[in-house]
Amino acid sequence: MNKIIPLIFNIEELEERSKTDSLACYILGRSYDSSENGVDQDLEKAVYWYRKGAKQNDSRAIYGLGACYYFGDGVKQDKEKAYKLFVEAYPLLCSLIDQEKDIPERQAFSIFCLGAYYYFGFGDITEDKRRAFELISDAAEKGHIAAIYDLGANFYYTGTGTEKDLDKSKYYLELAASYHLPRAKTKLLTYRDSYLKYKNN
Repeated sequence: MNKIIPLIFNIEELEERSKTDSLACYILGRSYDSSENGVDQDLEKAVYWYRKGAKQNDSRAIYGLGACYYFGDGVKQDKEKAYKLFVEAYPLLCSLIDQEKDIPERQAFSIFCLGAYYYFGFGDITEDKRRAFELISDAAEKGHIAAIYDLGANFYYTGTGTEKDLDKSKYYLELAASYHLPRAKTKLLTYRDSYLKYKNN
């Protein structure tokens, strides 16, 4: 496996960047949405930053806001509104991925969002776990911390979209945990017995 260096951000610097860079709004939203970059989960703050990015027509932030409405995170659940946001964001997201092909540290976030479309079947996209795995793997290789986590916690651990591989599951979770992602540390403890049993067989 290629050495991956996760993309980690300083919240204060992101807030300053958000004045001129809509991607910073999305990353701030993700940070508060999923306890990333050293902050505790705060779904209301997540919605605030997604909305701010969406007002700047950032496809990732529009997608993030759609996910909040889909799951009822920080807002009243409204799957119809979520659907409209997902449909709005999708073509913008695809265009952005192409525009960012020479800027992998930015493209990682767009690819991750597209992976979620295929994982969950958001908007008009048909669920396709294999395609989701390919996209999330690409985002992980580019350093996306949540993609790294997802490879370990979901795809390789369960064999979703790929062959089950507990060695790779453990590798990706340990990498995410080493960069202080709380849910990666929790999942490692949850999976500990499975890893031990696999190692002893």
